[in-house]
Amino acid sequence: MDLVLFSLNARLAGFFRQNKLQRVLLLGGGIVLSGFYGWLFSYLLEQAHNGGATSVTEVIRYINLFVLGITVIRGFFPAYVPKLDLIPRLYPIKPLKRFWVELPVELFSPFNFVLVNFLFLLFILSPDYTFLYLLQSTMVLLTAHVTKRSLQVLVERKMRWLHLNFISAAVLGGAFIALQARLPMYNPAQSWFDLVVHLASLGAFLGANYFLELAAMEPKRKVVNYSHNKHRSLGWRLFKNSKQARQLLLFGLGLKLIILGADAAVYTAKGIHIYDKNLTIWIFFGPAIIYSYVFNNVWGFYKNLWLTVERTSGSAKDFFKSSLIPLRVPLLIDAAMLALYVALFNHEDAMFMLVMYVASVLVLTPLGILASFVSPKVVKGSMMSFSAKTSYLYNMLSLLLVGLLLLPLLHPLLYLLYPVLIAVSVFAMIAVLRENRKYKHELFGRLFKVEA
Repeated sequence: MDLVLFSLNARLAGFFRQNKLQRVLLLGGGIVLSGFYGWLFSYLLEQAHNGGATSVTEVIRYINLFVLGITVIRGFFPAYVPKLDLIPRLYPIKPLKRFWVELPVELFSPFNFVLVNFLFLLFILSPDYTFLYLLQSTMVLLTAHVTKRSLQVLVERKMRWLHLNFISAAVLGGAFIALQARLPMYNPAQSWFDLVVHLASLGAFLGANYFLELAAMEPKRKVVNYSHNKHRSLGWRLFKNSKQARQLLLFGLGLKLIILGADAAVYTAKGIHIYDKNLTIWIFFGPAIIYSYVFNNVWGFYKNLWLTVERTSGSAKDFFKSSLIPLRVPLLIDAAMLALYVALFNHEDAMFMLVMYVASVLVLTPLGILASFVSPKVVKGSMMSFSAKTSYLYNMLSLLLVGLLLLPLLHPLLYLLYPVLIAVSVFAMIAVLRENRKYKHELFGRLFKVEA
């Protein structure tokens, strides 16, 4: 218990050690957002209670799915969050104790605080959201967190697939799936007995996660394969050899493929699109993922390319051209996925998607170059550890700008915002590139001197 308390105190002290004002503002914004969503769902519950089109049971289900989805997605979007390695594996402590120390420390985070604040506000504001539902949503949150950390283990570490620990994890995972198939946790509990079943399901999932960690070996290592094919483009070679950037980009593109596939499946089955119920899904139809994952820190991921340009001419024009080279291949893959989806499943919104996508590229590319100079991040870790992240501030700004590009869905006159946003983004990039001599020293100090 002393180790848990010490770790919690250390984690709390580390939250606001750097960028204190920015983190306080983000936490304050999250609390305000949790209050807004608490009021929104309490209003939906009130409407359902008064005989609305949606029943109280369906709204509770949506709340649990919201908690489940946002918790899992938060680990991978807008930037990958690596698993917390609080206690090194070589430290002389039993694996079970390490597991029970790291689990509560991971839960002790600003994001989970905002989410729990949302649930308690909903419990206070809505009489229909009873204490039974509050406990169930809390268990959904814990299950989502265990799901996220299991995915992190699979992504970051090599796995001994035939080891007894992995077989044990698979058996317990199968028990969890069987219980969930019989009584899904996101469905509103009808009695306290349902919570007992959910608790047993969560216990099996925790056991599966514990054995999964035991079955994991050392972190996946970086391997670079060089190409001597002179006909292969530099953009393709940068995509192929920059393993950290490539893995993040492939994961982001995979996430987008899942969203597009889910929408295509819903459209085929019911004739509607998933963004008809939730407009925020529109963000995944643009190229925001590949920018927020990598290209808001292009020189952090491709720092040797930056150093090559800086040691040759180092002009603003060359920096601009070199920023576009690694973007070419991922952007072509992303655009091809969207084009295939539009051609097969969404003709009615094709024009808006085309215009929105082109405008997103014209807005996010200058912003990404600007962010790479003003807020560079050091990229460290093994091939798939993703220990370094892009700037949270510029990721949020990217998502905000993409959100503004979606406003023409409300009224076509709002297309007039497009040239304004593009012009502001381009002018901001030009202002930074004109001061590239000042930013070059900071960039060099951040990316290279820090390793000395």
